Amino acid sequence: MKKPKNFKKHKQKFDDFIRYSNIAFEMIVIMGGSVFLGFKIDQWLDLSFPAFTLALMILSVIAAIYHAIKNFLK
Repeated sequence: MKKPKNFKKHKQKFDDFIRYSNIAFEMIVIMGGSVFLGFKIDQWLDLSFPAFTLALMILSVIAAIYHAIKNFLK
């Protein structure tokens, strides 16, 4: 079966979509996992102020942005 002329163009768009969706999913996992870990540490230490949740939230956003930029430049 012969492939259409614009098959490579559509395949490239689909590959880009999958790549960027994967990066977004990885960012969500990094941030969600860090916030959950911070929440559990705060519960374990029985803190009244969610210090670890806030600290890990900020660090996870920085880490997720760094990870995304590193993957965009590949």
